Amino acid sequence: MIRSLAAIAAAAVLVLTGCVAIPDSGAVTEGVVDVSEQENGLVFLAQEPEEGATQEQIILGFLSAGISPDDDFSIAREFLTRDEAQRWQPDAGVIVRAGPPEVSFGSETQATAVVAAISEVDAGGALRRPGDDRMLEFEMLLQDGQWRIAAAPDGIVLSSFHFAELFRMHALHWMTPDATRSVPEVRWFERTATTLPSRIIDALLDGPSTWLSPAVVTSGAADASRVGEPRVDGTTMTVTVDATQIQQLGPGSLQALSQQLALSLRTVGVREVVVEVSGNPDLSASSAASPPIDLGAVDPRPLVLDGTSLRPIGAGASTIEDVGQTLSAIGATSYTVGAEGGVAHTGTTAVWIEAGADPVTISADAASVGTVDDSGWVLLQERSAPQRLLAWRDGERVELGLPQGTGRITAMELARDGSRLAIVTVDGDASQVLVAAIVRDAEGRPASLGEPYPLPLLDGVATDVTWSGPTQIAVLAAGGDQAQIATLVVGGDSEQLPQPGVPVQALVGGSEGTSTLRALGADGSLLSQRGRVWTAADGLGPISLIATQQ
Repeated sequence: MIRSLAAIAAAAVLVLTGCVAIPDSGAVTEGVVDVSEQENGLVFLAQEPEEGATQEQIILGFLSAGISPDDDFSIAREFLTRDEAQRWQPDAGVIVRAGPPEVSFGSETQATAVVAAISEVDAGGALRRPGDDRMLEFEMLLQDGQWRIAAAPDGIVLSSFHFAELFRMHALHWMTPDATRSVPEVRWFERTATTLPSRIIDALLDGPSTWLSPAVVTSGAADASRVGEPRVDGTTMTVTVDATQIQQLGPGSLQALSQQLALSLRTVGVREVVVEVSGNPDLSASSAASPPIDLGAVDPRPLVLDGTSLRPIGAGASTIEDVGQTLSAIGATSYTVGAEGGVAHTGTTAVWIEAGADPVTISADAASVGTVDDSGWVLLQERSAPQRLLAWRDGERVELGLPQGTGRITAMELARDGSRLAIVTVDGDASQVLVAAIVRDAEGRPASLGEPYPLPLLDGVATDVTWSGPTQIAVLAAGGDQAQIATLVVGGDSEQLPQPGVPVQALVGGSEGTSTLRALGADGSLLSQRGRVWTAADGLGPISLIATQQ
């Protein structure tokens, strides 16, 4: 399915399963010279430079030494001159490569290494896919009779295998403009780094990535800086920031910052964060005193249309009779429900339906299944306006322009925070998933789309998309008699799921915070996926649809 979904099974975009050796003519080779097991995983030791190594061997040895981060990349620094070893910044970023670098020389001391980049991670841990080769420039110098690198690019280069072993995903948390919901963003940090909490804190203080920043707010991105190392007492971490930052951010920002930090540091075992101000011991705030944040959890029970009844499956289920009858009467093929009502789609018409009220036609020209946020704003595309999205609420219409060159939209869905829109576009026999920030005005009205963040290309025509987790998207694509389903982490890795065993019509994400994914079988069955297994619900007759719960 994916141009990655074939590739994902073998060497995925970042499921990262192969180790590629750097060929050379001498003794310098990439890879595991000595590998030891530690509690947290593998530790790789690269080779040190050998006596009499050529310029090319020194460059290849340096590039391969990124697998050994111990002692501040001391082995990699041995390939540099003494001055360059002091200057070089390995934490500036990571290039994840698809194959061995190719080194060429313009002169005896000037060299270029061409790296086929699968992806790149910047200093803040944000991942992007460059789509082309990277040209790394080197200057060589004889030092004590041995070739060394006098000028090297900052950052390190890793094979996909080593990146998967050495780095882990973490989520930084931003806030919606009304400060009621958390919006996670995936970042990558070195797994064994003793400074991991500090790197997460610094990345949060630097602010969100450019593509997401128009839709979120943060209490840490106003020239913020950390003072000293964080202090830990059990599961409580104390972080000191400079006084200038607090003056810039204004009253109340300290409390909000402590909450953002606590959410972002959960993956390293922190449950409470206390933020202090340098030079002012009386000014502090604890995340424990912060108001609760909506993390997007909904009723974990699937909500299905069974005949004319819309009802959750499970204990204590109550039927929403009038909504179910309306959905059945109009021949709805999908229903996305928010806090007070939802949008149904019949294949040509989008209809607003809520309990106790007459249905309202949003558009009789709906080209895509609509999606709704928790304040009742519906987003959809009309056939007559292929380069725009329609935002609708209570009869009000707002048009949002799509980025130039956007292909035909086949599916889209808002994340439950209402800040990110997953869009599937099709161009010929290929599909792509884009995630765009939803920019809103002061009243919460959708105003525009941000520059989209592209996910891996898919082979085939994708027909449905759903948020299967806070940062994960599931995509359904046509595949003959069997469904092809993949999950894509926004800013992370990708995976092809096993086929359910029956044709699938639609996907629906489960409760946020779980890995449950549900599917509607062509035979009307309700399928649930956990781990690598799909199971059909027992004792349930054919259903017409599974509602998406926002």
